[in-house]
Amino acid sequence: MKPETLHRLTFKQGCQEGFPIFVGYFPTAMAFGLVCKDLGMRIWEAVLFSVTNFAGSGQFLAANLIGGGALLAELFISVLLVNLRYSFMGAELNRNLEKGIRGWRKALLAHGTTDEVFSVAVLHRGPISKEYLAGLELTAYSGWVSGTAVGFLVGMILPPALQLAVGVTLYAMFSSLLAQEFHQKGFMVLAIVGISAALNSFLILQCSLAIGWSFVISMLAASFFGALTTSDSEEVL
Repeated sequence: MKPETLHRLTFKQGCQEGFPIFVGYFPTAMAFGLVCKDLGMRIWEAVLFSVTNFAGSGQFLAANLIGGGALLAELFISVLLVNLRYSFMGAELNRNLEKGIRGWRKALLAHGTTDEVFSVAVLHRGPISKEYLAGLELTAYSGWVSGTAVGFLVGMILPPALQLAVGVTLYAMFSSLLAQEFHQKGFMVLAIVGISAALNSFLILQCSLAIGWSFVISMLAASFFGALTTSDSEEVL
């Protein structure tokens, strides 16, 4: 029997295992705070953005769409599609939780579930206690929210040229995600991305479609095409 199955996971253990996530989230959140500053938000709006969402890629996407003048409906659908993966992570994590976690406690734990939190939590084979998961999520959450605030404050003293340069953070984040998918599934991923980019450009430049709706249509088209042409059974050699 493994040692971790002999004792209940604790809040302290969750905080300890969440600290590396804190370290990773803080600089990324600083970049998000700078982006919010560049968009003309006030600091409380930027911090509230991170407090209520806590979804890195979704927040950067939303900020980009806001900067492009997208409508609220476009923002809602786009971010919903990007964050839809969390429903599957939550369902898997729910299977590993201790019995008896219900209601608002489970809702709060669901709010704190991110890619990194999920990856760390599911490493434990035994039941995951609410105390452990709370410690893990609160540590990661504090890194994201505090990083957003610090990034915004830093943006107040940066020259305008440097503030505008922060906009490339969005593209850097999604480029890293693309590189990971390319490593796993090869050139077909590049083909899917190319189709999505070409369709998005066509809808904006030729059809004069709003940036939000063109993004939604391109995302859905790429998702359907990817589902038809790739297989989850493919293994990385």
